[in-house]
Amino acid sequence: MTVFIAHAPADRAVAESLEKAIERRGQFAQLDDGQTAMHPVQSNDVMVALISKELLFTPTRLRLEQRALDAWAEGRLIVVKVDRGLAPVGLRDLPAIDASFEAQREFKWLEVANAVRERLRAPVRPQAADGAPPAPPRAAPAKKFGVLSAFLSLLMAAPGIAAFAVAASIWLANRIGPSPGSFEDLRAGIDAFGQRYGAPAGVTEWAFAAAITLALSAFAWAGSRLLVVRPPAARAPAPASPSAEPPPQSDAVFVSYARVNQALVVPVIEAAQRDGRKFWLDQQGIAAGDGWAGEIVRAIKSAAGVMVMCSKAAFESDHVKREIYLADRYHKKLVPVFVEAAEPPEDFEYFFAGVQALKLFETPENERSQAIARMLGAAA
Repeated sequence: MTVFIAHAPADRAVAESLEKAIERRGQFAQLDDGQTAMHPVQSNDVMVALISKELLFTPTRLRLEQRALDAWAEGRLIVVKVDRGLAPVGLRDLPAIDASFEAQREFKWLEVANAVRERLRAPVRPQAADGAPPAPPRAAPAKKFGVLSAFLSLLMAAPGIAAFAVAASIWLANRIGPSPGSFEDLRAGIDAFGQRYGAPAGVTEWAFAAAITLALSAFAWAGSRLLVVRPPAARAPAPASPSAEPPPQSDAVFVSYARVNQALVVPVIEAAQRDGRKFWLDQQGIAAGDGWAGEIVRAIKSAAGVMVMCSKAAFESDHVKREIYLADRYHKKLVPVFVEAAEPPEDFEYFFAGVQALKLFETPENERSQAIARMLGAAA
């Protein structure tokens, strides 16, 4: 198990400080500034991505981003902000630990180390199924019930314990002296004890016998609960790697777009659907209550391709960036369709390299659905 600390080369001193804090907690940490090839993040590893203003300008940013998104896809990414710099697109909306205040950084390193330990203990997220966090372990309710059982057993046994103690003290008192007392003397002593506190004659010995019997039953029941061997909880199935057997394929094309472009995108897609093409849009493919991340992963893995509706807003969208990354991860054909004039940033150019794009904004409205159909046919 390795904790990779991804950082800009200029943030090496900060990364080394975090490395020492993590290793003091017994975990092996390795610095990753993107300049040296590292082995891929495995399901039993964790990546800590240090976000700073330096990261956006480091020459190795794309490699570090890709490794961070790999860890995110496996549920093994921890984002830490070390200053007020912006995170790269694709990582900005993810939960982050704020370690930008240097005077409190040692306390924040403890928080990071605890988060690392939780990630390492967590079962691998089954991305191929639904991408949702794993269900709580079934052993937890059993532990709560065991504590309650022990308390109830002690409560039930308390009168019997008291009765046994009184009977034992009376028996020991009868045994002292030249003529040890008999069993009848013990019964008489218990009855006299009860009458001293207002109990009718002949009742106390039966009450003692009932209380002691109840206590023995409670102890026997508690002992049987402790001796029961519980079957181990079933382990979550390991997620399929991108190279494993693919899920059932669909002929629908996944549409990745920025929500602010919905008024531009939806009419074009609906027109293409009327012409017989099949598409998957998040507003149409996700029912209320479904796990959003799991539905997106499943839709992209089974899609015939991914059509990216490119715009300035799309190039600033964390969701679009991650959807393009997933498309590349699962070897899906990318079809860039520009709904407005916009220059793709270098991280998007990396994914669009060698891929033909369609400038939909230059196409007459009545020809756009046919242009999309031709573009998808060429990409098939």
